[in-house]
Amino acid sequence: MNAPLLPANPAVKMWEKPPMGHVKINFDASVNNNRINFRVIAMDEGGFVIGGGGGFKDEIMLIEKAESYAFDESIKIVCALNIQIVVIFETNNASLVNSVKHHCTDFIVISAQIKESIKALETFKYAKLCWENRCCNTVADFISKKLCSVACNWFFDMDYRLEIHDFAICDAI
Repeated sequence: MNAPLLPANPAVKMWEKPPMGHVKINFDASVNNNRINFRVIAMDEGGFVIGGGGGFKDEIMLIEKAESYAFDESIKIVCALNIQIVVIFETNNASLVNSVKHHCTDFIVISAQIKESIKALETFKYAKLCWENRCCNTVADFISKKLCSVACNWFFDMDYRLEIHDFAICDAI
């Protein structure tokens, strides 16, 4: 048997807790059957879920626009949860992260949409957007699957389903 050209280097990926006094907001979007699906989960520095949600929008759009829409919705959910401390938004979409970081010099169409999101971030004490590996948040994946099965919008605060608690514990350990 021949040895593989590239050695297997398995990496264990898991959600990382934010620094003390910070809240992480993980959001994502997907496009399927002429609708977009978005999901948002908010966790504190202890790994506890403090809220989240998700939903659908029946509209045909590119994934870049869908991710931008999910970013807007995540900001709305954070405001609804009355989170006003340091917020770290996480997404697996590098294009969105780069567009936000370079919004002053970026002239592509999505930048016009992102400028409104950036303006909304001014309501927080401090907020930033970071890239995170998709496999690092099983809670967001659960929300996505749940919303796909029932096709509805959903918002929750600290009073949430037991399944979310179980996935959050797995993510935090």
